[in-house]
Amino acid sequence: MTPKQECLCRQILDGMLTIGLDDLFRNGAADLSSALDMCGLRKASINMVDKTVTGFTGEGVTAITELAEDFRLQLSMNRLHVSNATLAKFIADEVMREWTGLNLSSLANRDFDFLQDVVEKWFRAPTEVREHIVPCIIFPCLVRRFSVGPVIFRHLSELQADGFEGTPKESMLRKNFSTLNKFANERGARWLAFVKVPGRPPKEATAAADISTDIALAAIQLCSFDTSMRRISRASARAAPIYRVDVSRAEEGGWREGICNMSPALAMSSGDIEVWLNKVEPQLRSMGQRLTAFLDASSPVPDLDEAWCNAAYWYHEAVAETLDTVAVAKLETAIEVLLRAESMSGSTRRLLAALNVFFALESTDVIPNRSSVTVKQFVDAITTARSRVFHGTWPTLEFGLPAGKCSHKISYNDVEFLTRMLLLHFSISLDGYISTENPTDKTEDFFKWVKAQRSAQSENAAATPAES
Repeated sequence: MTPKQECLCRQILDGMLTIGLDDLFRNGAADLSSALDMCGLRKASINMVDKTVTGFTGEGVTAITELAEDFRLQLSMNRLHVSNATLAKFIADEVMREWTGLNLSSLANRDFDFLQDVVEKWFRAPTEVREHIVPCIIFPCLVRRFSVGPVIFRHLSELQADGFEGTPKESMLRKNFSTLNKFANERGARWLAFVKVPGRPPKEATAAADISTDIALAAIQLCSFDTSMRRISRASARAAPIYRVDVSRAEEGGWREGICNMSPALAMSSGDIEVWLNKVEPQLRSMGQRLTAFLDASSPVPDLDEAWCNAAYWYHEAVAETLDTVAVAKLETAIEVLLRAESMSGSTRRLLAALNVFFALESTDVIPNRSSVTVKQFVDAITTARSRVFHGTWPTLEFGLPAGKCSHKISYNDVEFLTRMLLLHFSISLDGYISTENPTDKTEDFFKWVKAQRSAQSENAAATPAES
Protein backbone atom coordinates (compact mmCIF):
# COMPACT_ATOMS: atom_id res chain seq x y z
CA MET A 1 0.00 0.00 0.00
CA THR A 2 1.00 3.59 -0.47
CA PRO A 3 1.59 5.77 2.62
CA LYS A 4 -1.68 7.57 1.86
CA GLN A 5 -3.61 4.28 1.77
CA GLU A 6 -2.02 3.12 5.04
CA CYS A 7 -3.02 6.42 6.66
CA LEU A 8 -6.60 5.97 5.46
CA CYS A 9 -6.63 2.41 6.85
CA ARG A 10 -5.66 3.76 10.27
CA GLN A 11 -8.46 6.33 10.07
CA ILE A 12 -10.89 3.54 9.15
CA LEU A 13 -9.87 1.39 12.11
CA ASP A 14 -9.96 4.41 14.41
CA GLY A 15 -13.53 5.05 13.27
CA MET A 16 -14.71 1.44 13.73
CA LEU A 17 -16.70 0.66 16.87
CA THR A 18 -18.12 -2.58 18.28
CA ILE A 19 -21.00 -2.25 20.73
CA GLY A 20 -23.04 -4.92 22.54
CA LEU A 21 -26.70 -5.10 21.56
CA ASP A 22 -27.76 -4.51 25.18
CA ASP A 23 -25.59 -1.40 25.44
CA LEU A 24 -26.90 -0.14 22.08
CA PHE A 25 -30.40 0.46 23.43
CA ARG A 26 -29.52 1.82 26.86
CA ASN A 27 -30.01 5.37 25.63
CA GLY A 28 -33.72 4.68 25.19
CA ALA A 29 -33.76 4.55 21.41
CA ALA A 30 -37.03 3.32 19.93
CA ASP A 31 -35.53 1.40 17.02
CA LEU A 32 -32.22 0.15 15.63
CA SER A 33 -31.74 3.08 13.26
CA SER A 34 -32.19 5.60 16.07
CA ALA A 35 -29.89 3.61 18.36
CA LEU A 36 -27.10 3.55 15.74
CA ASP A 37 -27.53 7.26 15.15
CA MET A 38 -27.28 8.03 18.88
CA CYS A 39 -24.03 6.03 19.02
CA GLY A 40 -22.63 7.89 16.03
CA LEU A 41 -22.56 4.87 13.71
CA ARG A 42 -23.46 5.38 10.06
CA LYS A 43 -22.73 1.92 8.66
CA ALA A 44 -23.12 -1.17 10.80
CA SER A 45 -23.43 -4.95 10.77
CA ILE A 46 -25.08 -7.11 13.46
CA ASN A 47 -23.45 -10.30 14.76
CA MET A 48 -26.30 -12.29 16.30
CA VAL A 49 -23.93 -14.95 17.64
CA ASP A 50 -21.83 -12.50 19.67
CA LYS A 51 -24.81 -10.15 20.13
CA THR A 52 -22.77 -7.16 18.97
CA VAL A 53 -23.00 -4.40 16.39
CA THR A 54 -19.91 -3.26 14.49
CA GLY A 55 -19.93 -0.10 12.43
CA PHE A 56 -18.15 3.11 11.49
CA THR A 57 -18.35 6.71 12.57
CA GLY A 58 -18.72 9.48 10.02
CA GLU A 59 -14.95 9.94 9.92
CA GLY A 60 -14.49 6.22 9.33
CA VAL A 61 -16.99 6.21 6.47
CA THR A 62 -15.23 9.19 4.88
CA ALA A 63 -11.89 7.35 5.06
CA ILE A 64 -13.44 4.22 3.49
CA THR A 65 -14.83 6.32 0.62
CA GLU A 66 -11.43 7.96 0.01
CA LEU A 67 -9.61 4.61 0.13
CA ALA A 68 -12.05 3.10 -2.38
CA GLU A 69 -11.50 6.00 -4.76
CA ASP A 70 -7.73 5.69 -4.38
CA PHE A 71 -7.86 1.97 -5.18
CA ARG A 72 -10.03 2.64 -8.23
CA LEU A 73 -7.54 5.20 -9.56
CA GLN A 74 -4.70 2.77 -8.93
CA LEU A 75 -6.53 0.02 -10.84
CA SER A 76 -7.58 2.40 -13.61
CA MET A 77 -8.27 -0.19 -16.33
CA ASN A 78 -11.07 -1.71 -14.24
CA ARG A 79 -12.39 1.38 -12.48
CA LEU A 80 -15.30 1.74 -14.89
CA HIS A 81 -16.51 -1.73 -13.97
CA VAL A 82 -17.44 -0.79 -10.42
CA SER A 83 -18.74 2.29 -8.66
CA ASN A 84 -17.02 3.85 -5.69
CA ALA A 85 -20.01 3.02 -3.49
CA THR A 86 -19.85 -0.69 -4.35
CA LEU A 87 -16.11 -0.91 -3.67
CA ALA A 88 -16.50 1.09 -0.43
CA LYS A 89 -19.11 -1.40 0.79
CA PHE A 90 -16.77 -4.31 -0.03
CA ILE A 91 -13.91 -2.66 1.89
CA ALA A 92 -16.15 -1.95 4.88
CA ASP A 93 -17.36 -5.57 5.00
CA GLU A 94 -13.80 -6.94 4.79
CA VAL A 95 -12.52 -4.58 7.49
CA MET A 96 -15.37 -5.49 9.83
CA ARG A 97 -14.82 -9.18 9.17
CA GLU A 98 -11.04 -9.21 9.60
CA TRP A 99 -10.08 -6.23 11.76
CA THR A 100 -12.68 -6.36 14.52
CA GLY A 101 -10.76 -6.50 17.79
CA LEU A 102 -7.63 -4.85 16.40
CA ASN A 103 -6.41 -1.50 17.66
CA LEU A 104 -4.24 1.12 16.02
CA SER A 105 -1.06 -0.02 17.78
CA SER A 106 -1.47 -3.61 16.55
CA LEU A 107 -2.23 -2.70 12.93
CA ALA A 108 0.75 -4.06 10.95
CA ASN A 109 2.02 -4.50 7.39
CA ARG A 110 0.37 -7.92 7.14
CA ASP A 111 -3.01 -6.24 7.71
CA PHE A 112 -2.33 -3.65 5.01
CA ASP A 113 -1.13 -6.38 2.64
CA PHE A 114 -4.24 -8.43 3.35
CA LEU A 115 -6.64 -5.62 2.45
CA GLN A 116 -4.75 -4.67 -0.70
CA ASP A 117 -4.63 -8.32 -1.77
CA VAL A 118 -8.37 -8.93 -1.33
CA VAL A 119 -9.24 -5.71 -3.19
CA GLU A 120 -6.96 -6.57 -6.11
CA LYS A 121 -8.31 -10.13 -6.25
CA TRP A 122 -11.85 -8.78 -6.19
CA PHE A 123 -11.06 -6.53 -9.15
CA ARG A 124 -9.38 -9.36 -11.07
CA ALA A 125 -11.89 -12.07 -10.19
CA PRO A 126 -13.75 -13.33 -13.27
CA THR A 127 -17.44 -12.63 -12.98
CA GLU A 128 -20.25 -13.81 -15.17
CA VAL A 129 -21.23 -12.04 -18.35
CA ARG A 130 -24.89 -11.06 -18.17
CA GLU A 131 -27.00 -10.21 -21.20
CA HIS A 132 -29.38 -7.36 -20.48
CA ILE A 133 -32.55 -6.69 -22.49
CA VAL A 134 -33.41 -3.00 -22.75
CA PRO A 135 -36.70 -1.90 -24.41
CA CYS A 136 -36.28 1.02 -26.83
CA ILE A 137 -38.39 3.33 -28.96
CA ILE A 138 -36.82 3.47 -32.42
CA PHE A 139 -38.72 2.56 -35.60
CA PRO A 140 -42.47 1.89 -35.61
CA CYS A 141 -42.16 -0.82 -38.28
CA LEU A 142 -40.45 -4.20 -38.39
CA VAL A 143 -37.02 -4.45 -40.05
CA ARG A 144 -34.12 -6.85 -39.67
CA ARG A 145 -32.03 -6.88 -36.53
CA PHE A 146 -28.95 -4.65 -36.57
CA SER A 147 -26.13 -3.81 -34.20
CA VAL A 148 -23.99 -0.96 -32.95
CA GLY A 149 -20.92 -2.64 -31.53
CA PRO A 150 -21.96 -4.76 -28.53
CA VAL A 151 -25.60 -3.59 -28.67
CA ILE A 152 -27.88 -5.73 -30.84
CA PHE A 153 -31.31 -4.29 -31.67
CA ARG A 154 -34.13 -6.77 -32.31
CA HIS A 155 -37.83 -6.18 -32.88
CA LEU A 156 -40.12 -7.26 -30.06
CA SER A 157 -41.94 -9.70 -32.34
CA GLU A 158 -38.63 -11.49 -32.94
CA LEU A 159 -38.28 -12.08 -29.21
CA GLN A 160 -41.70 -13.72 -29.12
CA ALA A 161 -41.00 -15.80 -32.23
CA ASP A 162 -37.79 -17.15 -30.68
CA GLY A 163 -39.81 -18.73 -27.92
CA PHE A 164 -38.93 -16.37 -25.11
CA GLU A 165 -42.56 -15.55 -24.49
CA GLY A 166 -44.63 -18.10 -22.61
CA THR A 167 -42.55 -21.25 -23.13
CA PRO A 168 -40.06 -21.37 -20.20
CA LYS A 169 -40.94 -23.98 -17.61
CA GLU A 170 -39.68 -21.88 -14.73
CA SER A 171 -42.54 -19.68 -13.59
CA MET A 172 -40.26 -16.80 -12.57
CA LEU A 173 -38.59 -16.68 -16.01
CA ARG A 174 -42.00 -16.73 -17.69
CA LYS A 175 -43.18 -13.93 -15.43
CA ASN A 176 -40.10 -11.82 -16.20
CA PHE A 177 -40.64 -12.00 -19.97
CA SER A 178 -44.34 -11.37 -19.57
CA THR A 179 -43.57 -8.26 -17.51
CA LEU A 180 -40.98 -7.10 -20.04
CA ASN A 181 -43.48 -7.50 -22.87
CA LYS A 182 -46.13 -5.57 -20.91
CA PHE A 183 -43.71 -2.73 -20.09
CA ALA A 184 -42.48 -2.50 -23.69
CA ASN A 185 -46.03 -2.32 -25.05
CA GLU A 186 -47.08 0.30 -22.50
CA ARG A 187 -44.21 2.56 -23.56
CA GLY A 188 -44.59 1.91 -27.30
CA ALA A 189 -41.13 0.30 -27.27
CA ARG A 190 -41.21 -2.15 -30.18
CA TRP A 191 -37.45 -2.71 -30.15
CA LEU A 192 -35.19 -4.46 -27.66
CA ALA A 193 -31.49 -3.80 -27.18
CA PHE A 194 -29.49 -6.88 -26.17
CA VAL A 195 -26.31 -5.92 -24.32
CA LYS A 196 -23.76 -8.36 -22.89
CA VAL A 197 -22.01 -6.74 -19.94
CA PRO A 198 -18.83 -8.40 -18.65
CA GLY A 199 -17.28 -8.33 -15.21
CA ARG A 200 -19.49 -5.99 -13.19
CA PRO A 201 -21.61 -6.29 -10.04
CA PRO A 202 -25.39 -6.35 -10.74
CA LYS A 203 -26.04 -2.66 -10.06
CA GLU A 204 -23.13 -1.50 -12.22
CA ALA A 205 -24.00 -4.03 -14.92
CA THR A 206 -27.53 -2.62 -15.27
CA ALA A 207 -26.19 0.93 -15.39
CA ALA A 208 -23.60 -0.10 -18.01
CA ALA A 209 -26.31 -1.72 -20.15
CA ASP A 210 -28.41 1.46 -19.99
CA ILE A 211 -25.50 3.74 -20.84
CA SER A 212 -24.33 1.47 -23.68
CA THR A 213 -27.85 1.49 -25.12
CA ASP A 214 -28.00 5.29 -24.94
CA ILE A 215 -24.66 5.60 -26.75
CA ALA A 216 -25.81 3.11 -29.40
CA LEU A 217 -28.98 5.17 -29.90
CA ALA A 218 -26.78 8.27 -30.23
CA ALA A 219 -24.86 6.50 -33.00
CA ILE A 220 -28.14 5.89 -34.85
CA GLN A 221 -29.08 9.56 -34.44
CA LEU A 222 -25.66 10.70 -35.66
CA CYS A 223 -26.24 8.86 -38.93
CA SER A 224 -29.73 10.25 -39.48
CA PHE A 225 -30.84 13.57 -40.92
CA ASP A 226 -34.50 12.83 -40.04
CA THR A 227 -35.42 15.26 -37.27
CA SER A 228 -37.99 12.81 -35.88
CA MET A 229 -35.07 10.55 -34.91
CA ARG A 230 -34.35 13.03 -32.13
CA ARG A 231 -37.10 11.21 -30.25
CA ILE A 232 -35.61 7.70 -30.22
CA SER A 233 -34.88 6.64 -26.67
CA ARG A 234 -34.56 3.91 -24.10
CA ALA A 235 -38.02 3.17 -22.67
CA SER A 236 -36.69 3.32 -19.12
CA ALA A 237 -35.10 6.75 -19.68
CA ARG A 238 -36.70 10.13 -20.28
CA ALA A 239 -38.61 8.71 -23.20
CA ALA A 240 -40.73 10.98 -25.39
CA PRO A 241 -44.40 10.01 -25.73
CA ILE A 242 -45.35 8.19 -28.91
CA TYR A 243 -48.29 10.56 -29.34
CA ARG A 244 -49.74 13.63 -27.68
CA VAL A 245 -53.15 15.27 -27.39
CA ASP A 246 -53.44 19.06 -27.17
CA VAL A 247 -56.71 20.61 -26.03
CA SER A 248 -57.38 24.34 -25.65
CA ARG A 249 -60.38 26.65 -25.28
CA ALA A 250 -60.68 30.23 -26.49
CA GLU A 251 -62.04 32.85 -24.09
CA GLU A 252 -64.95 33.52 -26.46
CA GLY A 253 -65.79 29.84 -26.46
CA GLY A 254 -64.95 27.00 -28.76
CA TRP A 255 -62.62 24.09 -28.22
CA ARG A 256 -59.63 22.99 -30.24
CA GLU A 257 -58.19 19.52 -30.07
CA GLY A 258 -55.15 18.20 -31.84
CA ILE A 259 -53.67 14.69 -31.90
CA CYS A 260 -50.08 14.21 -33.05
CA ASN A 261 -48.28 10.93 -33.60
CA MET A 262 -44.79 11.37 -32.11
CA SER A 263 -43.30 8.05 -33.22
CA PRO A 264 -39.75 8.37 -34.65
CA ALA A 265 -39.23 7.66 -38.36
CA LEU A 266 -42.97 7.66 -38.93
CA ALA A 267 -42.61 8.73 -42.57
CA MET A 268 -40.12 5.95 -43.38
CA SER A 269 -41.28 2.58 -44.71
CA SER A 270 -39.54 -0.64 -43.75
CA GLY A 271 -37.88 -0.60 -47.19
CA ASP A 272 -36.60 2.95 -46.63
CA ILE A 273 -35.17 1.97 -43.26
CA GLU A 274 -33.45 -1.11 -44.73
CA VAL A 275 -31.82 1.03 -47.43
CA TRP A 276 -30.75 3.57 -44.83
CA LEU A 277 -29.28 0.87 -42.53
CA ASN A 278 -27.22 -0.53 -45.41
CA LYS A 279 -25.99 2.96 -46.30
CA VAL A 280 -24.86 3.93 -42.80
CA GLU A 281 -23.45 0.52 -41.85
CA PRO A 282 -19.79 1.69 -42.08
CA GLN A 283 -20.46 4.59 -39.70
CA LEU A 284 -22.39 2.39 -37.26
CA ARG A 285 -19.57 -0.17 -37.36
CA SER A 286 -16.99 2.52 -36.60
CA MET A 287 -18.95 4.00 -33.72
CA GLY A 288 -19.70 0.49 -32.48
CA GLN A 289 -15.96 -0.05 -32.10
CA ARG A 290 -15.77 2.97 -29.80
CA LEU A 291 -18.57 1.53 -27.67
CA THR A 292 -17.13 -1.99 -27.58
CA ALA A 293 -13.72 -0.72 -26.47
CA PHE A 294 -15.35 1.41 -23.76
CA LEU A 295 -17.62 -1.35 -22.42
CA ASP A 296 -14.96 -4.07 -22.42
CA ALA A 297 -12.09 -1.80 -21.32
CA SER A 298 -10.16 -3.30 -24.25
CA SER A 299 -9.05 -0.17 -26.09
CA PRO A 300 -5.40 0.58 -26.91
CA VAL A 301 -6.39 4.26 -26.53
CA PRO A 302 -8.94 4.18 -23.67
CA ASP A 303 -9.00 7.94 -23.07
CA LEU A 304 -9.81 8.73 -26.71
CA ASP A 305 -12.49 6.04 -26.93
CA GLU A 306 -13.98 7.16 -23.63
CA ALA A 307 -13.99 10.78 -24.81
CA TRP A 308 -16.01 9.79 -27.89
CA CYS A 309 -18.50 7.79 -25.80
CA ASN A 310 -18.89 10.63 -23.32
CA ALA A 311 -19.53 13.06 -26.17
CA ALA A 312 -22.03 10.70 -27.84
CA TYR A 313 -23.96 10.44 -24.57
CA TRP A 314 -24.14 14.24 -24.29
CA TYR A 315 -25.26 14.43 -27.92
CA HIS A 316 -28.06 11.93 -27.23
CA GLU A 317 -29.18 14.00 -24.24
CA ALA A 318 -28.98 17.24 -26.22
CA VAL A 319 -31.14 16.21 -29.16
CA ALA A 320 -33.89 15.08 -26.76
CA GLU A 321 -34.26 18.62 -25.43
CA THR A 322 -37.20 20.77 -26.50
CA LEU A 323 -35.58 24.11 -25.62
CA ASP A 324 -32.88 25.25 -28.04
CA THR A 325 -30.99 27.03 -25.24
CA VAL A 326 -30.58 23.84 -23.22
CA ALA A 327 -29.91 21.71 -26.30
CA VAL A 328 -27.14 24.00 -27.58
CA ALA A 329 -25.51 24.13 -24.15
CA LYS A 330 -25.41 20.33 -24.09
CA LEU A 331 -24.18 20.10 -27.68
CA GLU A 332 -21.25 22.41 -26.94
CA THR A 333 -20.55 20.31 -23.83
CA ALA A 334 -20.44 17.25 -26.10
CA ILE A 335 -17.76 18.99 -28.17
CA GLU A 336 -15.81 19.92 -25.04
CA VAL A 337 -15.69 16.36 -23.68
CA LEU A 338 -14.86 15.02 -27.17
CA LEU A 339 -11.81 17.27 -27.26
CA ARG A 340 -10.93 16.29 -23.67
CA ALA A 341 -10.91 19.80 -22.26
CA GLU A 342 -8.71 19.89 -19.17
CA SER A 343 -9.46 23.48 -18.20
CA MET A 344 -12.51 25.74 -18.14
CA SER A 345 -10.83 28.25 -20.45
CA GLY A 346 -9.83 27.81 -24.04
CA SER A 347 -13.15 26.54 -25.48
CA THR A 348 -12.77 28.76 -28.56
CA ARG A 349 -9.17 27.67 -29.13
CA ARG A 350 -10.02 23.95 -28.84
CA LEU A 351 -12.98 24.22 -31.21
CA LEU A 352 -10.96 26.17 -33.76
CA ALA A 353 -8.25 23.49 -33.59
CA ALA A 354 -10.82 20.72 -34.17
CA LEU A 355 -12.30 22.50 -37.20
CA ASN A 356 -8.81 22.86 -38.62
CA VAL A 357 -7.91 19.22 -37.96
CA PHE A 358 -11.01 17.57 -39.38
CA PHE A 359 -12.20 20.08 -41.99
CA ALA A 360 -9.02 22.06 -42.87
CA LEU A 361 -10.76 25.33 -41.95
CA GLU A 362 -8.74 28.32 -40.74
CA SER A 363 -10.19 30.86 -38.33
CA THR A 364 -10.47 33.49 -41.11
CA ASP A 365 -12.18 31.16 -43.59
CA VAL A 366 -15.82 31.74 -44.38
CA ILE A 367 -18.23 29.07 -43.20
CA PRO A 368 -19.64 27.15 -46.19
CA ASN A 369 -23.18 28.31 -47.04
CA ARG A 370 -22.78 31.23 -44.57
CA SER A 371 -21.19 33.80 -46.89
CA SER A 372 -20.73 36.54 -44.29
CA VAL A 373 -19.63 34.49 -41.26
CA THR A 374 -16.05 33.42 -40.61
CA VAL A 375 -15.04 30.31 -38.70
CA LYS A 376 -13.88 32.43 -35.75
CA GLN A 377 -17.18 34.31 -35.60
CA PHE A 378 -19.13 31.05 -35.81
CA VAL A 379 -17.12 29.48 -32.99
CA ASP A 380 -17.45 32.62 -30.83
CA ALA A 381 -21.22 32.46 -31.22
CA ILE A 382 -21.31 28.81 -30.11
CA THR A 383 -19.15 29.26 -27.02
CA THR A 384 -20.96 32.47 -26.08
CA ALA A 385 -24.35 30.76 -26.26
CA ARG A 386 -23.26 27.93 -23.93
CA SER A 387 -21.52 30.26 -21.50
CA ARG A 388 -24.41 32.69 -21.19
CA VAL A 389 -27.01 29.95 -20.73
CA PHE A 390 -24.94 28.11 -18.09
CA HIS A 391 -24.02 31.30 -16.22
CA GLY A 392 -27.54 32.71 -16.24
CA THR A 393 -26.87 35.82 -18.31
CA TRP A 394 -29.28 34.61 -21.00
CA PRO A 395 -32.75 33.29 -20.07
CA THR A 396 -33.09 29.55 -20.44
CA LEU A 397 -36.79 29.84 -21.27
CA GLU A 398 -36.05 31.84 -24.40
CA PHE A 399 -36.86 30.93 -27.98
CA GLY A 400 -33.73 32.46 -29.49
CA LEU A 401 -30.02 32.14 -28.81
CA PRO A 402 -27.67 34.97 -27.79
CA ALA A 403 -25.40 36.56 -30.37
CA GLY A 404 -21.64 36.17 -30.32
CA LYS A 405 -19.08 38.92 -29.79
CA CYS A 406 -19.50 40.13 -33.37
CA SER A 407 -23.31 40.08 -33.19
CA HIS A 408 -23.49 36.88 -35.23
CA LYS A 409 -26.19 34.47 -34.17
CA ILE A 410 -26.33 30.71 -34.52
CA SER A 411 -29.23 28.29 -34.60
CA TYR A 412 -29.74 24.92 -33.00
CA ASN A 413 -29.36 23.32 -36.44
CA ASP A 414 -25.93 24.95 -36.89
CA VAL A 415 -24.55 23.55 -33.64
CA GLU A 416 -26.21 20.15 -34.02
CA PHE A 417 -24.77 19.70 -37.51
CA LEU A 418 -21.27 20.71 -36.36
CA THR A 419 -21.40 18.36 -33.34
CA ARG A 420 -22.61 15.49 -35.49
CA MET A 421 -19.88 15.99 -38.09
CA LEU A 422 -17.17 16.19 -35.42
CA LEU A 423 -18.32 12.97 -33.76
CA LEU A 424 -18.54 11.11 -37.07
CA HIS A 425 -15.16 12.30 -38.36
CA PHE A 426 -13.52 11.70 -34.97
CA SER A 427 -14.66 8.06 -34.91
CA ILE A 428 -13.72 7.26 -38.50
CA SER A 429 -10.31 8.89 -38.10
CA LEU A 430 -9.73 7.08 -34.81
CA ASP A 431 -10.19 3.73 -36.61
CA GLY A 432 -7.21 4.57 -38.81
CA TYR A 433 -5.15 5.95 -35.92
CA ILE A 434 -5.64 2.78 -33.83
CA SER A 435 -4.47 0.63 -36.74
CA THR A 436 -1.05 2.35 -36.68
CA GLU A 437 1.86 0.98 -34.70
CA ASN A 438 1.80 1.98 -31.01
CA PRO A 439 -0.74 4.85 -31.11
CA THR A 440 -0.45 7.14 -28.08
CA ASP A 441 -3.55 7.91 -26.05
CA LYS A 442 -3.36 11.69 -26.36
CA THR A 443 -5.68 14.05 -28.23
CA GLU A 444 -2.76 16.19 -29.43
CA ASP A 445 -0.96 13.20 -30.98
CA PHE A 446 -4.17 11.95 -32.56
CA PHE A 447 -4.83 15.37 -34.10
CA LYS A 448 -1.25 15.57 -35.43
CA TRP A 449 -1.72 12.19 -37.10
CA VAL A 450 -5.02 13.26 -38.70
CA LYS A 451 -3.40 16.41 -40.12
CA ALA A 452 -0.41 14.44 -41.39
CA GLN A 453 -2.74 11.98 -43.13
CA ARG A 454 -4.62 14.80 -44.83
CA SER A 455 -1.37 16.44 -45.97
CA ALA A 456 -0.12 13.13 -47.37
CA GLN A 457 -3.38 12.62 -49.26
CA SER A 458 -3.16 16.14 -50.69
CA GLU A 459 0.42 15.55 -51.83
CA ASN A 460 -0.53 12.25 -53.45
CA ALA A 461 -3.43 13.87 -55.23
CA ALA A 462 -1.21 16.66 -56.51
CA ALA A 463 1.39 14.19 -57.73
CA THR A 464 -1.15 12.04 -59.58
CA PRO A 465 -1.40 13.08 -63.28
CA ALA A 466 -4.82 14.24 -64.31
CA GLU A 467 -6.63 12.02 -66.77
CA SER A 468 -6.89 13.44 -70.26
